[in-house]
Amino acid sequence: MADVANHMETGQGTAKRFSHAILEARGLQKQYGPVHAVRDVGLTLHAGEALALCGENGAGKSTIFKILAGEVTPDGGEITLNGDPFRPDSAASAVRAGVSMVYQEFNTLPNTSVAENVFLGRMDMFRRFGIIDWTKLHAAAQEVLNRLGLKIDPRASIGSLSPSTCKMIELARALSTNPKVLLLDEITASLDHDDADTLHRLMADLRAQGVGILYVSHRLQEIFGSCTTVEVMKDGAYVTTRPVEDLDESQLSALMIGRKIDVWERTPGLADRPVMLALDGLSGAGFKDVSLKVRRGQIVTLAGLAGSGADAVLEAVFGAVAVSKGSIELDGKRHEGRDIPEAIAAGIAMVPKERAVEGLIDSADIQFNIGLAGLTRNARGGFVDGSAESKDAEQGMQLFRIKAPSAATAVRNLSGGNKQKVLLAKWFLTNPKLILLNNPTRGVDVGVKLEIYEMLQKLREERDLAVLMASEDMAEVIRVSDMVITIRHGAISGVFEGEAITETNLINAMI
Repeated sequence: MADVANHMETGQGTAKRFSHAILEARGLQKQYGPVHAVRDVGLTLHAGEALALCGENGAGKSTIFKILAGEVTPDGGEITLNGDPFRPDSAASAVRAGVSMVYQEFNTLPNTSVAENVFLGRMDMFRRFGIIDWTKLHAAAQEVLNRLGLKIDPRASIGSLSPSTCKMIELARALSTNPKVLLLDEITASLDHDDADTLHRLMADLRAQGVGILYVSHRLQEIFGSCTTVEVMKDGAYVTTRPVEDLDESQLSALMIGRKIDVWERTPGLADRPVMLALDGLSGAGFKDVSLKVRRGQIVTLAGLAGSGADAVLEAVFGAVAVSKGSIELDGKRHEGRDIPEAIAAGIAMVPKERAVEGLIDSADIQFNIGLAGLTRNARGGFVDGSAESKDAEQGMQLFRIKAPSAATAVRNLSGGNKQKVLLAKWFLTNPKLILLNNPTRGVDVGVKLEIYEMLQKLREERDLAVLMASEDMAEVIRVSDMVITIRHGAISGVFEGEAITETNLINAMI
């Protein structure tokens, strides 16, 4: 009853802040076999409101979005759009009614033009006597691109564009439908810094025009920067609705995971510990004259905007990119290794940024993936010892609390958070002296983030492990770092410790 009363209270407060409700859903239900994906959930979206739907993976957010976008038929409940019944039976029917969605997964056709992707599924509007009026199509696409400030030729092939730009083309597609309601599902995970800024400016413009926005992001700072209201879900059920200004990140995280968030404590006395990694004047493609030290038990973070060079420094230490100048010392000895096998043999491990491309084989099972980094360790006479590999997989699943029926489960069947845990287990089980973490919680929900942080804290203390991390998540950088080194245009622009690790200081040094 307390939740119901709270919902009524906050709902009334929201109504006072906005003119009228555009979209209302009541009692939504969706069940897949024995699993209740959505259980009696309601929401109200007003004109000019940006409502963030928050919750861990499995909370039901994506199911709600797919119901509203016409991709999933609910088992029960009612939806109204501007007071009229709304029950779309396809994405096209939802768009016609005024509800458009930009998906987390990429949804472009690589062998077609930008203009064709902007008007994907609606090309008939440019046909005359069965022939496409390309001039009209390109002009219409250019108009939408201009609204987003995208300097792209509408005739260009999608295959020639960056992933971030492709996602912006999908946003342009949604914008071209003149939506009354815009659904944005975790799209900033695919956007670079500038495109993310463009998105947030667009959200403000659309709100001013009376558009209602439903938003999902694992980056809580975006929610506090661009949304007006949050609705929290857990295990498919409604928890609460609050104005953004009534919460902080810790309070919102606690609502999402159902427990109080422990404060991260920086490790004292690090200055007296032995140096594990020392870089002296290191230069290569994308970075120059980088000098730093990482001590045993210390977490040093390279913080910079996308393309700053932070990623390249980690890759150079791991032997994945060439070094043109400078030196690397590991545990007091010069490290001459210039390729990945030599780095692994020396006790260096690396969790890459793009787990799907660089870190995991999606079609293979958990045991195979965890065992990849330990092939040499588990080799017996030229063959892999299956029992040793099985023991590693079992240990990794227990250590990182990987949720799966067994180690024989295919990685593609896991949630994003559990995939990331498999990747971490794969490298931590090599018992490294130094671990390189490139955006280690990218694309995972707040609950999994906290699990990873807790495990990182535990392992670095137990093993006296040195950690060099690169991260574009400001909240993460501030929370877990003992020292932050900012990178701008490939060069060090600042060094911060203790009380000096603040958002203002870091951003000023990064831009």
